[in-house]
Amino acid sequence: MTYCAGWKYRGSVFLIADTAITKPDKPSLDYSSFGQLHSDTKDGYVQESLLKLVPISEGTAIGFAGNVAVASEIIGLLKDNVAYAESARELTRFADGMGPFDPKRGVALLIASSTPDGKSELIKWDTAKGLDKSDADYYEIGSLTSYHAALTPSVLKVLASGSLAVDRVLAIIAAIVQSYGVHDDLIQMNVGGLIFGLSTAQGKVSWQEDTNYLLYGPNISSVSYISAISRENAVIVNSSLTNDTRVFSHSVSVDQSTLLSQDWRSKVREQLDSDSFRYWVFFSLQGKVITIVIRHNLETQSKYVRLSHLGEGKFDLAISPELQAILCQPLEEKNDGSIPFRLNVRND
Repeated sequence: MTYCAGWKYRGSVFLIADTAITKPDKPSLDYSSFGQLHSDTKDGYVQESLLKLVPISEGTAIGFAGNVAVASEIIGLLKDNVAYAESARELTRFADGMGPFDPKRGVALLIASSTPDGKSELIKWDTAKGLDKSDADYYEIGSLTSYHAALTPSVLKVLASGSLAVDRVLAIIAAIVQSYGVHDDLIQMNVGGLIFGLSTAQGKVSWQEDTNYLLYGPNISSVSYISAISRENAVIVNSSLTNDTRVFSHSVSVDQSTLLSQDWRSKVREQLDSDSFRYWVFFSLQGKVITIVIRHNLETQSKYVRLSHLGEGKFDLAISPELQAILCQPLEEKNDGSIPFRLNVRND
């Protein structure tokens, strides 16, 4: 299973998803890029190994949950027929035509679509009930149904304010959802690994911008980093926790020969070894404190943070006194029964 969410916001449509899948086989890697132990659950073994966001045209992308083989077959058919459908809603009739479906191999899809003239759609479809006709602006699919009471309000509160710039929404919501994976054992809910996203607007799909995640302990001790970038519809993750680089993609949207290209690999490595990342997301390991630094000019030196790679998972991290003070500010307990939570955003 998985976790995937989609929402409409000020003319754009957004999708985020995790990178974990459940399989009967034992994991080939012990830990996810965020240090989560790949362990067995009641449904099998959970391992971070698959990208579940799949662009199928210039302006349309699909997020999925459920049986991977069935989902891949459906999404492949939708990609082959997207040019023959006037809307995402109409596109689902091709999925309907593949039924009836095995209830033990269920699949749910979120389809995000936009056109050059400004129209946008967010569609939910699944193998059990077909098209969801509620026309909601926010959907969730996957394994976190028992966790919605904690997660959903945090996300919806940010969206409901309507005050965020459209180009910041994706990174901020992905960071909020990622924080739950950092603090809670979501592997036991068949969810885990990197949370990443994309958006579509004006007929163009755009991936989340390059993001550095940093986990820190008390007094900014024991800092770890996880870098995530997207290139050619693949997501690449470099983690100091595992001292490795992982590439997640889906065969429907990625030409596998591209991933084997030395030129592609060299450009990816060059970016991962730099500190030219648009978003720097800090997670306190003491509580749900998220601090996001947004760099606006990557050609100049950051006034808040610098990262130098030393190799073998080692690095030097310099954090300004101003940012240190923000990161070390204690999280205040609330008296209303809600989960203590704080989101700090700084422009750089």
